Amino acid sequence: MKKYFYLIVSFISINIYAQKAEIFTDLNFGTFTNIPLRNFHNELAEDINFNGLKTTDNFNFNYGFTFGFKINKINTSFFYSHKVSGSKTSLADFSGFITLTNEIKGATFGGYYEKTIKKTSKGELLFGVKGLITFSKLTLKNYNSIANNLTDENFDFKSVDFGTGLLLTYKVHLGSLIIKPFIGLDIYFGGKLEFEEISDAHLTFKDGNPVKTGWTGLNGGIGIGIPIF
Repeated sequence: MKKYFYLIVSFISINIYAQKAEIFTDLNFGTFTNIPLRNFHNELAEDINFNGLKTTDNFNFNYGFTFGFKINKINTSFFYSHKVSGSKTSLADFSGFITLTNEIKGATFGGYYEKTIKKTSKGELLFGVKGLITFSKLTLKNYNSIANNLTDENFDFKSVDFGTGLLLTYKVHLGSLIIKPFIGLDIYFGGKLEFEEISDAHLTFKDGNPVKTGWTGLNGGIGIGIPIF
């Protein structure tokens, strides 16, 4: 069995070597995402009847990182990406405190095909089409102390979301490095956020409609690539 395993690994290594490839890492930033979760958090905050309650963040953006590799012969990249977003509403005075937080983390596996649409003296502009699958985990936390009564609740939900996307990348070669600023649009067909501890139970709005992750939105960032010869 080990013999066949080493043969497969060797074949993949030789194939990538022959086709030329690059490994890369990106820093990502996204906005106009997680709107369903923003609306859900607003519903939760509206049910807390205390003056002075303040929301300091509410899924306004997400951020993360990416690792991947590209096979240049077929202009195709494969990658893993991690991103996080969240919300926080809180209040504190002499009688106690209230903290309500929601945090969502997404682990994305995907690939994209790129084609050069313009070359310049310093680099090239590429257009890409992506395929995505994201495994999401949402954690709701209610932590408060009112009249010396402490409440500490955590609820976890999960979702599998499929999506596609468009990508514009400007590639600049600086010696042995490739600098890649990029901007794109991801479109997700979000799944329900299912309760981890109870099968067939999922998160809903007050009207009974399911709450979805809502990763659809604009994103951008900058990456660094290292060619492999």
